[in-house]
Amino acid sequence: MPEPRTDSVRPIRAATALLANRYARVCFALLTVVAMTGCGHSQACQFDDYPRDDVWMAVVQASRAPRYPDWIVVENKLKVDDAARRVTVYRDLRRDLVEPGLSPQREELQWRFSAVVSAQSPTTVTFSSPDWAVPAHFWKEADHFFGQVRMRLGELGPVRPVPGDPMGGAPAEGSRDPNTPGHMSEKPAEGQLAAP
Repeated sequence: MPEPRTDSVRPIRAATALLANRYARVCFALLTVVAMTGCGHSQACQFDDYPRDDVWMAVVQASRAPRYPDWIVVENKLKVDDAARRVTVYRDLRRDLVEPGLSPQREELQWRFSAVVSAQSPTTVTFSSPDWAVPAHFWKEADHFFGQVRMRLGELGPVRPVPGDPMGGAPAEGSRDPNTPGHMSEKPAEGQLAAP
């Protein structure tokens, strides 16, 4: 029986090693992507200074009437469970980005999350999502939600926009003319300039 030639075996071993190396790199890349995106996230925020019922009312208000400065809420469905103090929300957001020299680009976001108000003291709201998301995007949405809850706790009533808020339509402080329309300025004294 003739012996196999070693010079023909070497390329086969090299090709096998190269394929194994590429396979290992692809597996590592996929695992890295999965680890970075994560499946389901949760973040909690304490509201020490407020009673549980007030925090619950603010969470429901923030869920029912969301306000975004740079997104339009297309759909906002929610399920409120008063007994468990849990709100489950499905929210669809859109916006058009228009930059000089580029064609407009539509962006869409869908969020599915729940907010639970704890029974223990201090009152804690846990914001969680079962969906896959980039952690930084989830944290930004959670911070936005907690900010909406804090805003409503400060008001505890119908949502009034902050002065100067471009979404609220309220004029900024000091933006009004102190004189009524049609007001005639007084004539300046002889040799004086008129006030602007």
